[in-house]
Amino acid sequence: MSTAQPSRNGPAGHMSEGPRSVTRVLAIFDLVAQNNRRMTLSELSSALDSPKSSLLVLLRPLTEKGYLMRENDTYFLGPRILQFAQTILANHPFESVLRGVMSDLVARTGETVLFAVRDGDHVVYSSVIDSPQPVRYVAQTGANRPLFCSASGLVMLAHDRPEDLDDYFRRTDLKPLTPNSVTDERELRRLIAQIRADGYSSTAGTAHVDAAGIGLPVFRADGLLAGALVIGAPVERAARNRNHYVCAARASAEQLSTALGHVPDRAGNGPH
Repeated sequence: MSTAQPSRNGPAGHMSEGPRSVTRVLAIFDLVAQNNRRMTLSELSSALDSPKSSLLVLLRPLTEKGYLMRENDTYFLGPRILQFAQTILANHPFESVLRGVMSDLVARTGETVLFAVRDGDHVVYSSVIDSPQPVRYVAQTGANRPLFCSASGLVMLAHDRPEDLDDYFRRTDLKPLTPNSVTDERELRRLIAQIRADGYSSTAGTAHVDAAGIGLPVFRADGLLAGALVIGAPVERAARNRNHYVCAARASAEQLSTALGHVPDRAGNGPH
């Protein structure tokens, strides 16, 4: 990354190379994160209106340090930037709001509540509050699940752009985790379309045989997904209390979206 140097043209001259490089680095992270897919150098160059040679000067140290990953000439977010993001979230006021809303949802439903964020083709549980009941859904903070067979992952896919969803299915091996995992692409596409229409996802035994999940989207101020709020419960209890869980989780997800500055459209939904 370039170091800021005084402009040759003085205070009234053009922006120096240092600040311009910093801006480009931030633009790279923003672009890759919003696209939710791997991007080639040509795609980055075109989207950022920046020469490939200039981008490579920035991309090399970012990949060396693990902020970006490079595979088959494509770039995607690396573990260092995800750790950086988690550190920010942990110290941001939203984290306090998130834990408060999750605790309230646990109290209202008696079930385990999780907040999941996307990490490439998986979701990661960034926050978990366990159910107080002796028989309950158990997950560890930092655990990850494939998108296609988890309640939170299906929420993410339901809000992908059509071309990104096509890319996902082209590159993903739909390997079942349980006998209940849906691995037929056509059936998954129908399920995703239904989730998009309903505004929530519901799974039963698809990631763990005895576990069910209900997932709701949480939106940022710009209308993009911040993550998914999930109720995890034993299959039988989730089936018995499904309507109550969906209503409670929907209200909590709306609280979190509001805390992030999101304003719903007239139909009360975020953009798909």
